[in-house]
Amino acid sequence: MASDMTTGECAWQHDVLDVIDARSSTRKFAEVEVTDEQRQAVLHAASRAPSAGAMMMYSIIDIRQQETLDRLSVLCDNQPFIAKAPWALVFVVDYCKWIDLFEHVGCLSEEFAAEHGCEPRSTCGLGDLAIAAQDAIIAAQNAVIAAEAVGLGSCYIGDIVESAEEVAELLGLPAHTIPLSMVVLGVPHKERPATPHPVENLVMSERYRRADAATMDAQVAEMDAMFRPHATEAGARVTDIYTRKHTSAFMAEMNRSMECWLRNWRGEGLNADA
Repeated sequence: MASDMTTGECAWQHDVLDVIDARSSTRKFAEVEVTDEQRQAVLHAASRAPSAGAMMMYSIIDIRQQETLDRLSVLCDNQPFIAKAPWALVFVVDYCKWIDLFEHVGCLSEEFAAEHGCEPRSTCGLGDLAIAAQDAIIAAQNAVIAAEAVGLGSCYIGDIVESAEEVAELLGLPAHTIPLSMVVLGVPHKERPATPHPVENLVMSERYRRADAATMDAQVAEMDAMFRPHATEAGARVTDIYTRKHTSAFMAEMNRSMECWLRNWRGEGLNADA
């Protein structure tokens, strides 16, 4: 939003808002090459994302080779459309490069600790993860919106955190990293309608508020109308999420792998007995 400093009037940049409003996940891609200009625009937008202290606590693995896409389609809960995407970006929460930099410039030496009155710390914890994860996901969303703006469709792949040991080997991920999200991109096979997004029980004023029965009834009705309009039982969308996602085998694997990734983040190794 641009503003006139003399009058205080604002001029909304509707094009950006339109792109956000129209975006929908793409799972089928046309057999059209992604241009270098499109790639550069998407990666530049990712690099322009807000970052805590401008530390850029993420790395982007740019994947174009078919064999890697094929393997990822299997490791990410067996989703064939991943292999048919011409491009993928893995957004890695990355503190490894900062540990390397600290060592490179001498921060981890006993002499540095004595001079600056601090303790050497060559690992990272959950506080570091909290801010690094925000960096990575903001960058990913910048990339997704930029992709839409330059004619590319995209789909987030949260399943990249599954199969931790094999993904780590495939992508060469060291300690103090977590592949938090992946985005597959390409020219959409056809125009997609915008995906509906529920808004009940979403924005809360001033503090967190647990929903009362009336609010939850409204939330259930909204979701049923959007996603299960022909269902005969109220709450069909909620029970669908519970059975297909919350209690699914892939979620059990995701939870197991995230325990591995948290150990990897702390530098303890992916395996519990490492």
